[in-house]
Parts: sequence; C-alpha cells; structure tokens
Amino acid sequence: MRTEYEEVSDILANNDVTDADQIEYGSEVFEELMDYYMSSGDMPYGVMKARTGMPDEWIIDRIFELDLLKDTDEKAGLESHYFLKDMI
Repeated sequence: MRTEYEEVSDILANNDVTDADQIEYGSEVFEELMDYYMSSGDMPYGVMKARTGMPDEWIIDRIFELDLLKDTDEKAGLESHYFLKDMI
C-alpha cells in the first residue's frame, strides 16, 4: 500500500507542480488532489463541502505538512499563496 506522501508526490510530479501557486482551484492538479483526499477519507466532510474550511487551503496546508514543496520560508510561501488568492 502506498503512503499519502507517495501518492501526493506522484500527483504533483505528474502535473509538474513545483510551487503552491500552481495548485489553483479548478485546475487539473487540484481536481486530482481533491479526488485523492476525498477517496482516502483524510479530508473532513465539512471542508470537502466548503462549509467548515476551504478545500484548496486544506490541500495546500497538507502539502506543506508533508514537506513536498520546498520553500525557504514555509509560512511566507503560504501567506503569499493566500494573498494571491485574495484570502488575506
């Protein structure tokens, strides 16, 4: 059985993702990550339905937790992502 790290790493690699800004709501990589997290049961239902959180934020946070995207300053990278998405 493959780990979450391996699955998500493959999805990112197959879509040539090197930066969190490339994971945009509605993009192919976003849809693949949503499908993975929905089928794995890792993403809370309220987040899936955008009632208790935003799915794209949850996915980006999870990718940073897995340390799959390298940023020199993880927090600054995440804040930049949210800023570009008009979230802050």
